[in-house]
Amino acid sequence: MATIQRGQAPVDGVVVESKATNPRPVVWWATVGGLLLAFQVYVMGSWIFGPNFVSTDPGPDPIPTWQSATLTALQIVIPIGAVVLLYLWVIRPWHKHGYLTTDAMIALAASTVFFWDMVMNYTSVTLFYNSHLINRGAWANGAWPTWISPNANRLPEPLLIVPPAYTVLVYSQVIIVLWLIRKVRARWPGLGVAGIVGAIVVGLTISDTLVEGLVLRTGVYAYPGGIRAITLFAGETYQIPLSETLLFGGFGLGAIACLSHFRDDRGQTFVERAINTLKLSFKGRRFVKFFAIYGAIHLSFVLLYMIPQQFFGLHSGPFPEGYPSYLVNDMCASGADGKTCPGPGVPLPRPPLQPGD
Repeated sequence: MATIQRGQAPVDGVVVESKATNPRPVVWWATVGGLLLAFQVYVMGSWIFGPNFVSTDPGPDPIPTWQSATLTALQIVIPIGAVVLLYLWVIRPWHKHGYLTTDAMIALAASTVFFWDMVMNYTSVTLFYNSHLINRGAWANGAWPTWISPNANRLPEPLLIVPPAYTVLVYSQVIIVLWLIRKVRARWPGLGVAGIVGAIVVGLTISDTLVEGLVLRTGVYAYPGGIRAITLFAGETYQIPLSETLLFGGFGLGAIACLSHFRDDRGQTFVERAINTLKLSFKGRRFVKFFAIYGAIHLSFVLLYMIPQQFFGLHSGPFPEGYPSYLVNDMCASGADGKTCPGPGVPLPRPPLQPGD
């Protein structure tokens, strides 16, 4: 009489070998990517087809001529730069290989991270944009379920700067730091995983601080909310909260860099584990792979940037004085007058009660 061994199962009295079902992390990551993309499409659609898809009024304060000319130039140069880089990183490799490469998928997913750009204002206003830039408000109140801070829909999200800048000024930092990491590993081949991750985080924190420090001086945007003890140029209208550059650059972009850098001997990222076990065509597996990469990149921004950023927003110091109307944009709704910006001793703004609440 046959003895049933582990890994076997009787079928019609005959002992046959059964295949253990292995976990497929790639399916989990792809599911996360699909859900996040669906949420983003819903929010963007609600914004575009909703009542808040309108330009923010700059208000009465005049804008300096030099600043107006700078903003115009940036709205031309940055979109052109994004088109060129996306061609080099995505389109050209696609034409060469006949499919989206891993690097192209990472670049494409990273370029869409602009969706999370305004989450600094989720619970309290800590980010301003210049409303002289081409805008249609922001996909916040009325479009994003559970959004807390009122008037965030008045944030003039610059359509010709922010989305393309996530390719030109943001993902390009990842490319440069990864190039430097390869040079460092060639010089010190014994550098371990912890050392590489640390170098990536530090490198991207520094690069993001430098890039944002330059752009802040142009008046495109401002960080009025920040804990002054950890803020460069604290009290100035161009102050730089280091909490922002660490969370966004070091952790958020660092997660993208680590995903790209650490691959197995087949060139696969960690989110692709078990993808070859899927009973799909080559194109089907590429489809699943893209959503897995998309999920990893966007989830990292939720966990490493959006959520911890709320702590710093809720504990920010007083806003610097001197912001013009085209940066404030009537977004502050606190204090007895309903116009004071958040800060110590000023109640945090909350959405007004709706009928039936």
